[in-house]
Amino acid sequence: MSNQIAANGDAASDCPLTVVLSKLNTLNKRPEPKKYPSIASIPRTSPERLAQAAEDHVPDRDHPAPNTYLYLAYGSNLAAETFLGVRGIRPISQVNVSVPTLELKFNLPGIPYREPCFANVDYRNLPEKPKLPPNVPIPPFDPPKPPHSEQLKWHEGLMGVVYEVTEEDYSTIIRTEGGGAGYKEIVVPCLPLAPKVSIPEKPFPDIPKPFLSRTLFAPQIPDSDLPDDPRKDKWWYRFVIGPQRKPDYAQASARYLNIIKDGAKEHELPDGYQRWLHSLQPYTITTWRQKLGAFLLLFSSGFFFLTVMALSKVFADKSGRVPRWLAVTMTVIFSVTWIVYDNFYKPIFGDGERTEEKDESKTYRRKRSWSQMLDHYPSADEEKAALLSEID
Repeated sequence: MSNQIAANGDAASDCPLTVVLSKLNTLNKRPEPKKYPSIASIPRTSPERLAQAAEDHVPDRDHPAPNTYLYLAYGSNLAAETFLGVRGIRPISQVNVSVPTLELKFNLPGIPYREPCFANVDYRNLPEKPKLPPNVPIPPFDPPKPPHSEQLKWHEGLMGVVYEVTEEDYSTIIRTEGGGAGYKEIVVPCLPLAPKVSIPEKPFPDIPKPFLSRTLFAPQIPDSDLPDDPRKDKWWYRFVIGPQRKPDYAQASARYLNIIKDGAKEHELPDGYQRWLHSLQPYTITTWRQKLGAFLLLFSSGFFFLTVMALSKVFADKSGRVPRWLAVTMTVIFSVTWIVYDNFYKPIFGDGERTEEKDESKTYRRKRSWSQMLDHYPSADEEKAALLSEID
């Protein structure tokens, strides 16, 4: 068994539980506003520094390589309370950006019922060239309008903020985000956004030039995308690979979404992007069963989470990385938590990832009661069964 686990060190060493515990620890902290500067006090990144991060930039004697890092924030790090207050980062400069190759996702698993998911990014599937519609006759009346949806759509890519930080602060970011466990560092092209001003300094501003920035990305590989992995047939495989969730299903908590929305407002990100963030449906507990399930899940797993959190602080290195044996243990605990949720908590206590509508749950219980009654009285004729189904 030890050899099998060692062979899977590449998967287990990227422990997602480290990221989850780090984020929960960050969300639970509330620093005093007077202890950190405001977003408005951070100057805009100079064009010279952005030019040094261009893809075709070649350092020379007159233009040496910079000793600072450009870090792209897109989730809770948008908010000053989190980035400046909790993490204690002091950016040198900042600039709002658009990232056409990425989009914001909430597919990083968290803790059911409490924080179902966290922010992540994913590469966009850019649409192909649209085809001309077929020639169809014009109807004599207006066609029916599509059903109204409260959640808006956003197809313009990721909007975020690139902070210029020192090497020490960048190490702090990596450490407080889980020490590289779960998240991977990637480099993406960014386009600077013009600042919001009533009267622009230039009537015709220059075309923005792309530059490269670092950011954190947690790859989410569905189990079905690994058909040739020989380890899938092993009984221990699902424990060391980490929880695999349904894409675009989980909803972030209201607390977590509010932090992101506050950060977007502080940085004055595009209005359309902010409207989209405000249209996102947060996860809300709507039944007493979910409240009970949340309490029992936290009570049963809280001891293990606190234990591994204490062990990670003891055995982690300067960058926040934990030993492989501890990473394997944390991954197994995290996987078991979600397996128990899927097979026990969700069927009994209700959904811990997505809001349940009260009316739907009542209808489901009512239909189940009629169905159970018909099962107990098989002599009921077809007419009575039809009447009961109409009542449902």
